[in-house]
Parts: sequence; C-alpha cells; structure tokens
Amino acid sequence: MTDFWSKRQVRTRLGFQTDAELAQFFGITRSAVSQWPQEAPIPPLRQFILHQRHPDLFPWVEASEDESS
Repeated sequence: MTDFWSKRQVRTRLGFQTDAELAQFFGITRSAVSQWPQEAPIPPLRQFILHQRHPDLFPWVEASEDESS
C-alpha cells in the first residue's frame, strides 16, 4: 500500500517541471505520461519503481488491519 502519489506530487518531489522529464525518468514516452491524470494515482508499476529508486521520497505505507480485511 502506498500514499496517494499523483503525477503532480511525483513531479514536485523529484523536482521535475515537465511530463518529458518524468517520462525520461521511467524510460517511457512522454505521450504515455501525458495520459495519466494530474490528480489520480500513477500506475502501480510506476509507484513500485519510484519506491525502489527513491524510498526516502516514496515510502510504502503499511495497510492497517481494517483496510486489509
């Protein structure tokens, strides 16, 4: 489980200004990143990559027992 990581939040935390910078970070096209809504969570695979590369900026948050049951 993660915090809510929107495209806007990810760009801000990484210090990026454009979708092109974010696309380069993930190794995907700018058009792929431009399809992500600004305020919706980014795709789960990209969240995993963020956590792997920057665990200090994008930590996993453990689900409480109420959420996991």
